[in-house]
Amino acid sequence: MSDRIEVALILMVAGVIAYRVLLWVQHRAVSRRAQTSGRMDRATLLVFTSPTCAPCKLQQLPIVNRLMVDWSDRIDVRMIDVTEQPDVAQQYNVWSLPTSIVLKADRGVVAINQGVAHEKKLRGQFEQATAGQALTRQLITGQSVTG
Repeated sequence: MSDRIEVALILMVAGVIAYRVLLWVQHRAVSRRAQTSGRMDRATLLVFTSPTCAPCKLQQLPIVNRLMVDWSDRIDVRMIDVTEQPDVAQQYNVWSLPTSIVLKADRGVVAINQGVAHEKKLRGQFEQATAGQALTRQLITGQSVTG
């Protein structure tokens, strides 16, 4: 009996390690791809979806639409249909749907969310992505930084 428990624990640890390696590989791929796309004026949310993805349509897209009411002036959204653009999904190493990626204006990766990213989580990631954006815009346009 204890042999089975040991084997089960070893398999669980191996699975966790493999998953962490996959996440690390994806983060590197996203960073590399984002850096080649160049600096943008605003942070960006990439949402990978497909017409046959029920969680995408029923959960993720309504959350994104609600958030964009408040964030549309600070965050760009790019919806990527993986059936129409499989090469883009491959470049970002996307292996599950929905996947959302939050990028800063300098194309630094804030977060990679596999599965449905809930509103509170995305809101926090948006705040991270846009933290220096308002100050940079004020300095570039010559507006008062103090308000």
